[in-house]
Amino acid sequence: MAGESRKRKVGLLYDERMCKHDTPDGDDHPECPNRIKAIWEMLQRTGLAQRCVVLGGSKAEDKHLQLVHTKEHVNLVKSLSTKKKDSRRNKIASKLDSIYLNGGSSEAAYLAAGSVVEVAEKVAEGELDCGFAIVRPPGHHAEADEAMGFCLFNNVAVAASYLLNQRPDLGVKKILIVDWDVHHGNGTQKMFWKDPRVLVFSVHRHDGGSFYPTGDDGDYDKVGEGAGEGFNINVPWEQGRRCGDEDYIAVWDHILIPVTKEFNPDLIFLSAGFDAAIGDPRGGCFVTPYGYSVMLKKVCVVFSVLIGLAWFFSPELLQYVISQLMEFAQGKIVMALEGGYNLGSVAKSSLACVQVLLEEKQIQDSFEEYPYESTCRVIEAVRKRLCAYWPSLADELPWEAKTPSSPRCIREAKLTILSIRYKKQAESLRASLEVALEEKAALQTKVVELQGEKLRLQDKYAAEAKEAAEQLTQVSSELREAKIDLDFQRELFKKAGEEKKLLEGRVLKLEAELQQEASDKLRLRISRDRYAAEVKEAAEHLAKVRSELRDVQIDLNLHRKLPKKAKKVM
Repeated sequence: MAGESRKRKVGLLYDERMCKHDTPDGDDHPECPNRIKAIWEMLQRTGLAQRCVVLGGSKAEDKHLQLVHTKEHVNLVKSLSTKKKDSRRNKIASKLDSIYLNGGSSEAAYLAAGSVVEVAEKVAEGELDCGFAIVRPPGHHAEADEAMGFCLFNNVAVAASYLLNQRPDLGVKKILIVDWDVHHGNGTQKMFWKDPRVLVFSVHRHDGGSFYPTGDDGDYDKVGEGAGEGFNINVPWEQGRRCGDEDYIAVWDHILIPVTKEFNPDLIFLSAGFDAAIGDPRGGCFVTPYGYSVMLKKVCVVFSVLIGLAWFFSPELLQYVISQLMEFAQGKIVMALEGGYNLGSVAKSSLACVQVLLEEKQIQDSFEEYPYESTCRVIEAVRKRLCAYWPSLADELPWEAKTPSSPRCIREAKLTILSIRYKKQAESLRASLEVALEEKAALQTKVVELQGEKLRLQDKYAAEAKEAAEQLTQVSSELREAKIDLDFQRELFKKAGEEKKLLEGRVLKLEAELQQEASDKLRLRISRDRYAAEVKEAAEHLAKVRSELRDVQIDLNLHRKLPKKAKKVM
């Protein structure tokens, strides 16, 4: 209908086959399959997944991976799941930096990279307005020829290179990659170090080069080289443990947003690492009261004065950040999961991001707190280093009008107040702990008594158990003998059956022979009777002939005598 806003098509990509990548011995590890499971379960439980276009994973092609990785590296990862590599995977992993491998690592890595490519392609084509690829293993640390930092392939870099180099027909000529993972995206930076088509922006803990990945690659003076000079922006926190929402928003307002307006990207990739979120074990950042209570429940007692401070990466901050980015590139954003190792934080932060992608909430972009002095110094240093490439960063910022005279003092005062406020609670917890320890001692005494009773019961029933075992042995022996007899009887029965069949064959043969003999005798008898009748008939005929011969003889004799008599008469 006219005047009605079109609902945004938000893609969600999830494939449980990526959970096959796990530690070889099933040991606990922060980069575990439950990371993506927690996100997916949260999105389903809240009904957000049902309002999105759900996609299954697809494996990357070697030619696309080789746009940013060497052929040797691609072949190595590809071969990890073959049986030939079973005995070598641990050895290969031991030579790499913060990498584990198992039989499912290769398939998961191919799915992670291919899935980001799939979402990016659908967003670039206009089939989706934006999308979130819930993938693992992460990617932004992976370099051209080396896996590191839990990353095997650089998922975002593969997808960005695919759009620029393989699909020019989609019209994506400039890409912005925003990496808000608490660690510097060293792999992504190196892959586009000389490429002016890709603006790489990373805000991360640096701590003078001591935070992972160590070294000076993540420092603010690393701005690219050659044609890509000025297209690499690092915002390194030097006091990362103290930064909060207001520090990130200051960076967004005074660096990222002005530069993005000048760069005017066609599509934005978001390396969405959530390890700067609530209570993450790798980022080591501030927690909310809710996060603190979860930790308190798990470890029983944790004393901290950090309760009540601002989140480092709260859902509200993430929503604001994404809403700001959605003003650019016609809202074409592709999120790809990177780090984040507190399951609750990862799930809630992802939920907040998807709500923004769906334009489900109105975002408040004002915060009561101010950035730290160290944050102001970093922003000033970055702007000064990059203003030659981005004129919007050349103006001097009126920090006095935006920041209290001593923000650090104000925060430290707040910290002191909070410490006093929770000191009594800590003492109360210690008292509760002492009571718990007394109860524990009483329980241990009870346990000792129960163990003694257990030993008495064991002695009482030991004889019965032994007798039962002997009876069981005897019964087992009898069963074995019965089985032997049964097998013998079965063998005899089998042989008797075979002999019976043999005898039956012989009887049938004998009966056939007897029948043949009786038939022969019958024929002989008939022949004999016939012969006897013929003989009798012949004898009678012979007698008749003889009689006739005698008559003839008599006649002959008579005729012989007649001449003699005639002579005499004459």
